[in-house]
Amino acid sequence: MKITRKNRNGERREALLKEYFLTASLIALLKRVGEEAAKATPRFAPALIPVRVRK
Repeated sequence: MKITRKNRNGERREALLKEYFLTASLIALLKRVGEEAAKATPRFAPALIPVRVRK
Protein backbone atom coordinates (compact mmCIF):
# COMPACT_ATOMS: atom_id res chain seq x y z
CA MET A 1 0.00 0.00 0.00
CA LYS A 2 1.41 3.39 -0.94
CA ILE A 3 0.85 6.79 0.59
CA THR A 4 1.27 9.95 -1.46
CA ARG A 5 2.10 13.19 0.33
CA LYS A 6 2.45 16.67 -1.06
CA ASN A 7 4.77 19.22 0.49
CA ARG A 8 4.50 23.02 0.33
CA ASN A 9 6.25 23.17 -3.04
CA GLY A 10 3.72 20.84 -4.60
CA GLU A 11 6.18 17.96 -4.84
CA ARG A 12 4.83 14.49 -4.25
CA ARG A 13 6.46 11.75 -2.22
CA GLU A 14 5.28 8.19 -2.32
CA ALA A 15 6.19 5.97 0.58
CA LEU A 16 5.28 2.47 1.49
CA LEU A 17 3.08 2.09 4.50
CA LYS A 18 5.61 -0.46 5.77
CA GLU A 19 8.15 2.36 6.18
CA TYR A 20 5.92 4.17 8.64
CA PHE A 21 5.24 1.07 10.72
CA LEU A 22 8.90 0.08 10.72
CA THR A 23 10.01 3.55 11.79
CA ALA A 24 7.38 3.74 14.53
CA SER A 25 8.27 0.30 15.86
CA LEU A 26 12.00 1.12 15.89
CA ILE A 27 11.37 4.35 17.79
CA ALA A 28 9.23 2.47 20.34
CA LEU A 29 11.90 -0.22 20.70
CA LEU A 30 14.70 2.32 21.26
CA LYS A 31 12.58 4.15 23.82
CA ARG A 32 11.91 0.91 25.69
CA VAL A 33 15.60 -0.07 25.63
CA GLY A 34 16.52 3.36 27.00
CA GLU A 35 14.00 3.05 29.82
CA GLU A 36 15.24 -0.42 30.75
CA ALA A 37 18.87 0.74 30.66
CA ALA A 38 17.99 3.63 32.98
CA LYS A 39 16.41 1.18 35.42
CA ALA A 40 19.45 -1.12 35.34
CA THR A 41 21.93 1.67 36.09
CA PRO A 42 22.71 1.70 39.80
CA ARG A 43 22.21 5.04 41.44
CA PHE A 44 24.46 5.58 44.39
CA ALA A 45 24.49 8.69 46.53
CA PRO A 46 28.00 10.09 46.88
CA ALA A 47 29.59 9.10 50.17
CA LEU A 48 29.98 12.01 52.54
CA ILE A 49 33.47 12.22 54.02
CA PRO A 50 34.05 14.25 57.15
CA VAL A 51 36.49 17.12 56.61
CA ARG A 52 38.49 18.85 59.33
CA VAL A 53 38.23 22.61 59.38
CA ARG A 54 41.39 24.50 60.36
CA LYS A 55 41.33 28.01 61.74
